[in-house]
Amino acid sequence: MSDTKGTAVLSRNAIEEILRLAALNVYGVTGLAPVTFGQRFSQALALTATPRGVDAQIKPDGSIEATIHVRLQYGLRVSEVARTITSQVRYAFSTMTGIPEDQVTLNVVVWSIRIENQPE
Repeated sequence: MSDTKGTAVLSRNAIEEILRLAALNVYGVTGLAPVTFGQRFSQALALTATPRGVDAQIKPDGSIEATIHVRLQYGLRVSEVARTITSQVRYAFSTMTGIPEDQVTLNVVVWSIRIENQPE
């Protein structure tokens, strides 16, 4: 019997957190960069430990448009890592939420390249 009652609602914060965690699991991503000036200012003052790194918008038609701000590992091809981020994050997000992959638009912004043993 599949008598389903009620609805499931994803908040913007939940969507951003899913995207953030999925992006951090991609090979070559060393971290996320701050999205807003306020986050950058807070990080400069060492007020926040972890920058959010994701800005997601929920469109009226139910599609998702998100921008992921990343820091990458030195020595990898940036275009390949960006393509991998887009495909793996979109797949993970779709699997976790049930929102079809074609309704998720991801933009990747590379903020910096990190060399091993270099402090951020």
